Amino acid sequence: MTKTIEQFEKEVFDTIRAKKYIELPSIIHERGIATIKLRFRIKMIRNSFIQFYYNEDNGKTSMVLVIKACRVYGHDYTPQQGWHRHLPPQGEHDYTPNGKRSITVKKFVEQVDSIIKSYVPVSSKSKNRK
Repeated sequence: MTKTIEQFEKEVFDTIRAKKYIELPSIIHERGIATIKLRFRIKMIRNSFIQFYYNEDNGKTSMVLVIKACRVYGHDYTPQQGWHRHLPPQGEHDYTPNGKRSITVKKFVEQVDSIIKSYVPVSSKSKNRK
């Protein structure tokens, strides 16, 4: 059973609200009858964002990390193919058993946390600790 777009949106906001590297509110917030797309800028990395897409009619889901205009990491779900992921550093497709596992918004953002750390210069990390 799929969740509603309201449930998906709440899950996204509950997960990213505490992330200091995310700029709130969302940059793009498109809502259709059955779909939602949320995009959040990453403050310390130019041309970078996290995007979430969800369709409640069929469960189609896309969660992606884009850094410097390149899809670095992501997870996608379609009813026809199920889940697959995109692996850093260039977002290569992964259809292995691990790549085909479902993932929650929370687990996706935990992975994004670790990837972001490798892209943020040390001087920026120090400023955020204050």
